[in-house]
Amino acid sequence: MSRTLRFDRREALALGRLALPIIMARIGLTLMLVVDNMIVGHFGTGALAGFALGLVLVQTMQTIGLGLLMGGMVEISAAYGRGAHEDCGRIWRRSLLYALVIGALSLLVAYRSEGLFLALGQGPALAADAARVAEVIGWSLPPMLCYIASVGLLEATGRPYVGVILLAVANAVNLALNLVLVHGAFGLPALGAEGSALATLLARLALAGGTIFYILRLMPERRSLGRARWSDHAWAAGRHQRRLGYAEGMSMGIESGTFALLTIFAGQIGAVQLAAYTIAININMMLFMLAVGVGGAAAVRVAQARGRHDGAAMATSGATGLGVFSLLMLAVALLFLLVPAAVTALYTSDPALTAATAPIVALIGFVAWIDGAQRVIANVLRGYGEAWLPTTSHLVSYVAVMVPAAWALALPGGLGALGLILAITLASIVATGLLLARFHQLAARPLLPPNKQEVTWASS
Repeated sequence: MSRTLRFDRREALALGRLALPIIMARIGLTLMLVVDNMIVGHFGTGALAGFALGLVLVQTMQTIGLGLLMGGMVEISAAYGRGAHEDCGRIWRRSLLYALVIGALSLLVAYRSEGLFLALGQGPALAADAARVAEVIGWSLPPMLCYIASVGLLEATGRPYVGVILLAVANAVNLALNLVLVHGAFGLPALGAEGSALATLLARLALAGGTIFYILRLMPERRSLGRARWSDHAWAAGRHQRRLGYAEGMSMGIESGTFALLTIFAGQIGAVQLAAYTIAININMMLFMLAVGVGGAAAVRVAQARGRHDGAAMATSGATGLGVFSLLMLAVALLFLLVPAAVTALYTSDPALTAATAPIVALIGFVAWIDGAQRVIANVLRGYGEAWLPTTSHLVSYVAVMVPAAWALALPGGLGALGLILAITLASIVATGLLLARFHQLAARPLLPPNKQEVTWASS
């Protein structure tokens, strides 16, 4: 039976309560690295260059790891929706093992990073500095991914603020350790960029340890999660979870890689255009956390409805999620349109850079709206159990559309950083259209019995 996609106020309130802590948590993760960059920047430009380059590699691997673990959060939400708390525990424990394996593989890449940096044309001194940072902060990937796997359990089971509080504590620890280790204090030597990497490692260890301790010892539902068994990690048991994770990991990897190419294009144009593009993307990334939060909450709500076998609620949750995000971003977009100079002044006082950046900042709220919409709908489809269409849409929109359009508009077209932003907008429109069509198709068709439903979706 066909279902109407409609906005529901009660669903919007429920989704907002879940989305707010997810947004706070994702901004908290970003804030830790913002603090690192600020403090290292005051230590020295050379130290900041080495830290930034080393961090880019680690962050790329973390982003892919986050995508690979997305399947666990979706499956936990579905299990919680059908009241299968022991299944939630089994999926979480399986996700922890996956996090450790992904983190260990990423650490191996970090220890090979100097050769990679040299192959990408970086100078020997910078490559060596960046490699030392990557090796230290690379050790933080296993605990960081364990935190991501664990906070997925907390968010899916209605305890998202626990992760936010723990993350706030970890940020305070990171700030204090940065102040001591980077510049040197209490008789300790100044370690510069490596000191900041060490501070982040220790803060992330504390974050992961605190989150797992809460789940195992303090969480009221901890006993209903069941006891750890070897069967939790049976390869066949995690098949669908891994399938969703592979798709999301590849999707996020495609997105990260194509945006890196746009940065290279910006560098070919000149320093002012590169700086203008960097400011615009920095703002877009912060606004994108709103899409991540609303989309993550929508995925949880849709997956919970899937667990109850409630097709109407799935469609309503998805449509409401997109509606909430659109209303939120409309307000943000109008704000940036009205005060672009004030926002630009937070980043620079250079007249030439301000002139290049302010017009882009005026549009960035609308760009972030379109860019974020595709993330919200992609997460809704993950909640439906859809694996590969979001990845395919990223391949088409970002690789086949955005990269060539960015090159044509920014370089031969002479639009510079504005051309790059317009290419992002064009690709996001394509991705949003493809994903919205699939959402409408899934929402309109009848649900099959629970034992056949997942098999059919997996083969779609």
